[in-house]
Amino acid sequence: MSMSCISINDIRNNLHTCFMGREIIYLPETASTQTVAMDMARKGAEAGTVIITERQTEGHGRLKRLWLSPQGNIYMSFILHPNQNELSRLIMAASLAVSFAIEDTTGIMTELKWPNDILIKGKKVCGMLIENDIRDGQVNSSAVGLGINVNTDMQTYPELRDIATSLINHTGKPVSREKLILGFLHEFERLYLYLKEHGECVFEMWKKRLITLGKEVDVTSGRDIYRGIVETVNPDGSLRIRLADGNLVHIMAGDVSLRHAD
Repeated sequence: MSMSCISINDIRNNLHTCFMGREIIYLPETASTQTVAMDMARKGAEAGTVIITERQTEGHGRLKRLWLSPQGNIYMSFILHPNQNELSRLIMAASLAVSFAIEDTTGIMTELKWPNDILIKGKKVCGMLIENDIRDGQVNSSAVGLGINVNTDMQTYPELRDIATSLINHTGKPVSREKLILGFLHEFERLYLYLKEHGECVFEMWKKRLITLGKEVDVTSGRDIYRGIVETVNPDGSLRIRLADGNLVHIMAGDVSLRHAD
């Protein structure tokens, strides 16, 4: 399917934010928007600077996993200069902003799977990655990257059709990437500014959307694999899991598989 390029002018002309997207770098193709964002951040780029591309040749997700990047979707990263206390809640604000933007643009309801996936009917529609530049215990900058499957028919990818979906698979027609990006930028700025004073409220909103809570899961964290019931999620974003032997473990980072989906 032929797909027109994202209109950066449409985004700029309809943007009403204080800092998000005031500087937009558009690249028809790049290795990875995250690589560009981290490099720009090190060189002093301002918070809210956004990098958008049509196609990534070396896109990656968490743990450096390859991220398939066909044209027609949204691949973007943006730069922040958060303080240490805000780091654990960046993923919460970003996840919520994607969910709200998708729902406002398409009417499609979404769910969140710990730690950083947005799902539609159990299939992944968006993943995100946060990379931090921390020096001498101080946060110099953060780059938040996200890939949203928008106008790619995931049914054409046999290896992904059972685990991933896209917005067009649910709408039956192309979705405006400009509207979706605008919605995200507005929502993220609102949530990011809000969490500075009301971080607990952002956490509670995020927690209510997590489908992981109360489920039996397998969690891979480093070289360790845990199986148990997710009791809750802590304010710092870590999972609290009750293992079969009754022990309680706290997982700060890892990959979760829902057992009921097996």
